[in-house]
Amino acid sequence: MYCYCCSGKRFSNCCQPLLDGKVKAESGIELMRSRYSAYCHKAIDYLYATNYPDLRKANPKTQIAEFATAVHFIGLTITNITSSSDIDNYIAAHKSQVSFVASYINGNKLETLAEQSRFILTDQWYYSDGDIAATLPKTIGRNDKCPCGSGNKFKHCTLHMISGNSEHGPRHTLA
Repeated sequence: MYCYCCSGKRFSNCCQPLLDGKVKAESGIELMRSRYSAYCHKAIDYLYATNYPDLRKANPKTQIAEFATAVHFIGLTITNITSSSDIDNYIAAHKSQVSFVASYINGNKLETLAEQSRFILTDQWYYSDGDIAATLPKTIGRNDKCPCGSGNKFKHCTLHMISGNSEHGPRHTLA
């Protein structure tokens, strides 16, 4: 299976080793992709552990789990990666920003989450915070083709394909 993060790599060679705790993310972009895969895979402990410690209080596991289980993620597009190399070498090596758009189905609506996420490296890479751009959900009609890419009408598509799960590879990649 292709990785949920739409990297074009196999899940076993991309995000799975991070989610399984075998390796740590080596960059902000790698952490962002693995966190997206964690939402698809419902790896709540990984999501919680990769939140910056100060953020964990405001974003408890129960809140993460509610969102991850309520939606079906179907696509990821990375729109920008910044390592802040124009600031100072130390800061550039320890901070990263990644802009992305994640698509998901929530009930009968297609929603997108556009975010500029910030990551910080201390003992490992952590998600520190992000700026979310408001987007309007689009209602999916019962007879519309499901936006998950399954080819089924929405009313017949109960197990939506998640990103990376296509036989043809990822549906979205780096823009």
